[in-house]
Amino acid sequence: MEIDPEQAYRRAMSVFPTGVAVVVAQDAEGALTGMTVNSLTSASLKPRMLLWCLGDKCMYRDVFEQAEMWGVTVLAAEQEALALRFARAKSQRVRPEESEKIGDAYGLRGGLAHLACRTHHRHRAGDHLIMVGEVLDVRVAPGAALTFFRGGYTAVGGSET
Repeated sequence: MEIDPEQAYRRAMSVFPTGVAVVVAQDAEGALTGMTVNSLTSASLKPRMLLWCLGDKCMYRDVFEQAEMWGVTVLAAEQEALALRFARAKSQRVRPEESEKIGDAYGLRGGLAHLACRTHHRHRAGDHLIMVGEVLDVRVAPGAALTFFRGGYTAVGGSET
């Protein structure tokens, strides 16, 4: 049985377990938008930089693409509902009571880690925009992490920081 190369690629990438995070950015009117990502990667330790990927078809792409500051919340095991919610295009607005300021950026309340970032570079790659951010502030909490594997969510880890 022959498999479509794009489907084969998707299946191959689905067996690479990843953490789950929500990136939060503020638009010109001050409204907050969140988006679930599992493409989060450390890019540099000195200076502290990370990257994540923004798809061309993202409904709120302009909010994230134009943001100079944005926050990343690494989700805890019990936050699967948030991961699902912010993965859907029509439910990506963040209510004020769900957010907290981390440095000069906003993130979601709860979570295992919070990182406040300033956009350092944007780079086109196929049907995505790679967002590289300089990490300006970091907070870490204990707990198990939410992970994504073979199209589903699971948990890993314990309470150490």
